[in-house]
Amino acid sequence: MALTLARIFADGMVLQRDKALELWGTAVPGEVVRVAIQGQEATSAADYAGQWRCELAPLHSSEQETLDVVSGTERLSLTRVAVGEVFVAAGQSNMEYWMRYDRELEEARASCANERIRFYDAPKCSYPGQLEDFDYSEAGVWRTASPEELDRFSAVAYYCARVLEERLDVPIGIVGCNYGGTISSAWMRADHARALEPEQAAAFDAQLGDLSYAELLAQGRLNPKNDKGYATWPAWNEFFLPRTPNEAEIAEFMRAEAAKASGPADVGGLDVGASADGESADVRPELLTPTKEAPGALYTHMVLPIAGFAARGVLWYQGESDDEIPAARPRYATALRAIIADWRAAWHDPELAFLVVQLSGFGSWMGLPAGDYDAIRACQQEVADDTEGVWLCSIGDMGDDHDIHPKVKRPVGERLALLALCHLYGHGLLADAPRVTEAQRVGARVTIRFCHAGDGLTIEGAEVDDLRLHCGDRALPFAAHAEGDCLVLDLQREPSSELSVSYGQSNAHCLNLYNSAHIPALPFVMCC
Repeated sequence: MALTLARIFADGMVLQRDKALELWGTAVPGEVVRVAIQGQEATSAADYAGQWRCELAPLHSSEQETLDVVSGTERLSLTRVAVGEVFVAAGQSNMEYWMRYDRELEEARASCANERIRFYDAPKCSYPGQLEDFDYSEAGVWRTASPEELDRFSAVAYYCARVLEERLDVPIGIVGCNYGGTISSAWMRADHARALEPEQAAAFDAQLGDLSYAELLAQGRLNPKNDKGYATWPAWNEFFLPRTPNEAEIAEFMRAEAAKASGPADVGGLDVGASADGESADVRPELLTPTKEAPGALYTHMVLPIAGFAARGVLWYQGESDDEIPAARPRYATALRAIIADWRAAWHDPELAFLVVQLSGFGSWMGLPAGDYDAIRACQQEVADDTEGVWLCSIGDMGDDHDIHPKVKRPVGERLALLALCHLYGHGLLADAPRVTEAQRVGARVTIRFCHAGDGLTIEGAEVDDLRLHCGDRALPFAAHAEGDCLVLDLQREPSSELSVSYGQSNAHCLNLYNSAHIPALPFVMCC
């Protein structure tokens, strides 16, 4: 058995500074493996199966190192190794969303060249052998921020890394671990998924029907939806992701694709098994079951292969697909806690930070309406409130009513960077979203107080978007203005009973109440 390192350990990688580092790979069973970098050395003996793993003491930041691995007469030398800060960019399509399709791509490309910003995209796999079934030559490699390589960076992650590199003055490594159209149960241990997300597990089992899971895996190589190497850019990505086409344009595209080949089209996570005119595509029904929806599939085949690659934290942007099964929506808090716990266990790091992006406003996409994003958002906020080392990134102003993929990702990445700078690096800056603390009513005036207002709240526009005031079932008119850390509502007359104030509680919204760091306030419901 040849001496190897796990795929993520490669030329041009970034290692996490100031944390113990795990390295692993294969070697001849029983052989001693020696790893050396920055003047220190660690050893490990390969077990009977040829697997070895060793631990290095924390390294100091550096822009240029060589990592040497020696076993017997075999030697590996990795060059251009940097040591700095590492984050895992995880979730579904809005984290996956490439710089290639970002609306501000060309502006970013002009100034992106930076040897200290690097990106590794973990291969999108959901079953054994997938790497061999398709062309993954463009995945699982370390890239450096440059005009030529920028297209394949996660847009959210790139904009976050850009701020962190400038403010921390060290190399920044991003490990992409994301897959479009994926549900929470796929990102946790399989046994946890079946126990904690029974509706999602049942939906997957129902799709299988009489087909056994083993048969599904055996047919995986025949399913075009499993080709996630993106050796070339898929036609659907090129058509849809840079823009928001109308229904007629989508129908024409689908007709053209159906004419080219039979089989289901993979549309950014939504699997379409029929042509645009409603005729069934010529494909065996059993192939319509995506392996990515199997409980624990992505945890097993994407997370575990990189788990232990030391990182400061996880940038988590997922939840849209958990809206699809009504009974599963209120379980999202439990699911997210399980994901955090499972990942921390896999990394052997109970302090692994999670920076969670709260879902933005969204109405419908390709005729598919949002169900209850409010429930998902509330769960995300609940987990951030009660779980140590978890913080919430507010992007309520970044949504698109008719596109599940907002085209501008820079503010999302920059706000994630602010959270990291504040909570992980101790920078004294305003990073958290305004959050309501109390609501008081005196006569015909309601005063809503916020924390994290900074130098004061501001309203961008003539009125506060998606702010509603009710007395029982009756909506009341009001005028709103910001006053320091308060939002003041003036009613036409004093109400006779308790009021309910809600903000950001519709699926589609573009929130416009900000603190002095231009971070939008979190949704809320209060009574007074």
